[in-house]
Amino acid sequence: MIKHTTSWMNAANTIGKIKSNSTKIKEMKKILFIVMLLWSVPGIGQIKSASLTASGLTCSMCSKAIYKALLKMPSVKDVTVDIEKSKYDIKFKENVPVVIDDIKNAVTDAGFSVASMQVTANFDHVAVANDAHIALAGSNFHFLGVADQTLDGDRALTVVDKNYLSAKDFKKYSKYTQMKCVETGMMASCCAKNSLGGGRIYHVTL
Repeated sequence: MIKHTTSWMNAANTIGKIKSNSTKIKEMKKILFIVMLLWSVPGIGQIKSASLTASGLTCSMCSKAIYKALLKMPSVKDVTVDIEKSKYDIKFKENVPVVIDDIKNAVTDAGFSVASMQVTANFDHVAVANDAHIALAGSNFHFLGVADQTLDGDRALTVVDKNYLSAKDFKKYSKYTQMKCVETGMMASCCAKNSLGGGRIYHVTL
């Protein structure tokens, strides 16, 4: 009788260990999923286009100055201007790196500022969420104020960093994260590390 009792106790302990290990495995899978969601490095191609609205323009000559500045950029293929709205639709050359800050700098170097900017790229089943980070066409992106979702096809990302929108709107979007990088625009210890290393990180929303 003692032998049978001992066997049942051993079996119960074994089952308990299996359940415990199963629970740990499930928890580890959940953690791994969250980590992958917060920092995914999808194989996404080049940024295809951008649309920006400039501020500080007072005449058609101002608009022409920005137009010329944008066309001088090595990555820019074509620029379409809406003078009344101070809007510039930019198409980029294929296989040429696009640096978003260079676009903004072209506008500011012409003597004006960026009131808003969107960039469009193609996604292939990329999971994003608030505070998710991705590598996109050689740049790092940090999503703010977005619901959990999967991106496919061409999607426009609105840049919400300082100097890309009004101070009021920047304050609104910065509340979606506790990470310090939103204030500096530079990757820090708060950001997961990926194959691109540190450096500039753009904060965007959909």
